[in-house]
Amino acid sequence: MGSEAKPCFASKTWEVLPQHILVSVFSYLTPLERLQAALACKTWNTCLQHPLLWRRFVCKFLLPVHEKVLVPVELHGHRIKALVIEVDQIDCQNRKNACKALNILAKNKERMLCSLTMHCLGQNPLFYAGQEFIAELKLLFGTFGDDLEPFSKLTHIDLSGLDIALDDSLFNILSDNHPGLEYLNIQNKSLVCKVSPLCLRHLVSKCKRLKSLSVFQLSLTDDVLTEIADQEAPCLQYLSILYRREAKYTTDLSSEAWSQLLKKIPTLRVSLGFDHTCPLHRICEVMKPEIPVTELRLDTFTRVYDEVNHATNCYHKTLEKMVLQTRNSEELEQALLRMAENCKRLNSLVVYCVLSESVVSQILELRPQIKNSGAYILKSRMQEGPWVVGAETVEEAQDRLDSHK
Repeated sequence: MGSEAKPCFASKTWEVLPQHILVSVFSYLTPLERLQAALACKTWNTCLQHPLLWRRFVCKFLLPVHEKVLVPVELHGHRIKALVIEVDQIDCQNRKNACKALNILAKNKERMLCSLTMHCLGQNPLFYAGQEFIAELKLLFGTFGDDLEPFSKLTHIDLSGLDIALDDSLFNILSDNHPGLEYLNIQNKSLVCKVSPLCLRHLVSKCKRLKSLSVFQLSLTDDVLTEIADQEAPCLQYLSILYRREAKYTTDLSSEAWSQLLKKIPTLRVSLGFDHTCPLHRICEVMKPEIPVTELRLDTFTRVYDEVNHATNCYHKTLEKMVLQTRNSEELEQALLRMAENCKRLNSLVVYCVLSESVVSQILELRPQIKNSGAYILKSRMQEGPWVVGAETVEEAQDRLDSHK
């Protein structure tokens, strides 16, 4: 009997698998792979029309041949709720394809798009302004007539990977047409920030459901904080501020404005970041003790042990994550040990320089939650890059990088 018995599925094929299983399998395929799979049989082609497969869609335009990705955008644009566009912008055809994807969705009257994320993966051409992207984004954020509503309401906008100068006109259109916006990140790598405090104040006054806001310090003034604090029930939970060269010429946010905001939102979480262009003397001036800083980034590539000590003094009750791109010194190691000892909530420490082995051991002993979370980079010897958070060896780093491709 055993030799004659056959599994009940011996004669079955992939064609007759339940639809929910096929949908789960196809969810791991790239857009181009899905197009190829649709040609296998009628059942698969029907299955690939399932809305769940197109709810979140990633468009990668890295080569001119990737123009084929526009086909599913045209066919299933009305099903896409979250769109991610990755483009190698050095090639003109890649930029055109990315703009076409935005244009197709902008003109789709049945679209359900709620979330947009854009990433530039290459280098900008010389003297590149990116005006074609600005034009298509305005079309997507806007309407097709004075009396018409936008086809869909956007709630999540992440333009931190779009390395072009963003301006007031773009965000005025966004705030006027999408008052339900909840997430906005415009901290990109453009050398110039053209978003004025007046524009940002207009945005926070219109978008009263905003929960997460990531901007450059140049765009943020006391008036913006006051506008948020004056709302009846502000929804803001997270505020990220990035300081660059402009900090040399701008006025600090006042203690009074911060106090007013925190009185209205006592649970507010704040992230402060400083890049290598920010004047070093401005860092301690900006880090006021009344700011509830949970994340601090010092990407200065200079000696910042005084700033680390100042952060410990000001934020020992709130600091959860610290990122440093600096040079090693005995003073830095002592400052990091002091931070690990006093900042009880610290659960992530990323240091892009080599520390002594004893210091690394002491930090992990003082704050075992850092080790348990895996959210750290603490190297005691020089290794090949890239250094990846949570990976202690080159092999682990490569595995983590491969898993995110």
